[in-house]
Amino acid sequence: MDQGRLDYYRDKLQEKRNRLEKQISSMEEDGLHQSMRDSTGELSFYDNPPGDLGNELFERAKDLALRDDGVIQLEQIELALERIEQGSYGYCTRCGKPISDERLEVMPEAEYCVACRREAEGEGNRHLRPLEEDVIRPPFGDQSVKGATYFDGEDAWQAVARYGTSETPSDLGEERARYPNVYVNWDEDLEGVEEVDAIPYLVDEEGMIARDYTEKQRG
Repeated sequence: MDQGRLDYYRDKLQEKRNRLEKQISSMEEDGLHQSMRDSTGELSFYDNPPGDLGNELFERAKDLALRDDGVIQLEQIELALERIEQGSYGYCTRCGKPISDERLEVMPEAEYCVACRREAEGEGNRHLRPLEEDVIRPPFGDQSVKGATYFDGEDAWQAVARYGTSETPSDLGEERARYPNVYVNWDEDLEGVEEVDAIPYLVDEEGMIARDYTEKQRG
C-alpha cells in the first residue's frame, strides 16, 4: 500500500478514535459510573415494584453495552495504527492476503479479510449438547448397558430409590406405579436370571427356610 493510502487510513482511524473517546466520556459524565441508586435518585428499591425500574435497567444495560463496544473498537484502532507504523497494515493477519479497499473504507481497523472473518465467525464444530457432557457422564438412567448383568449405575439408583423418592405415580406416567414403588423402572428385576430366582428367602419361627412369594408384590 502506498504512503498516500496509509496516510488516508491513519487520518480515518484517528478521527474514529476521537469520536469514540468523546462518546465514552459523555456516557461516563451522564452517570454511567454511578450506582443505580445515585443515577435514579431513589433512596431504596425495596418499596418500588420491579416494573417501575424496568426502563432504567434497560437503559443502563444498553449504555454499558455501548460503552464496552466502544472500548473494544478503541483497542482495535490502536492495533491498526501500530500495523501502519510496522508496515503490515492492509494485510490479513491470518492468511496474509491484502484486505480489500471496500472493507477498509467501511472498517479501517479491520484485521482480517472477508474470507477469514467469515471463517472465524462461522459455526465451526458446534456442540448440540453442553460442553461439560464431553467429560461428565449422563445421569444414572443413561448408564445402563443393554444386556449387561453387572451392577451398574442404574441398579444403584434403583436400590436407593426403593426406599422413597419425591416422585409421584403421575410423574412416571405409568398406571401400574403405586407407592412405595414410585421410581423409574421400578418393575425391573434387579437380580436373578429368571423371575423365580429373585424371590427372596425367609426363615419361619421353626427355623425352616422358605421362599417368600409375597415380598415381590409388597415392594
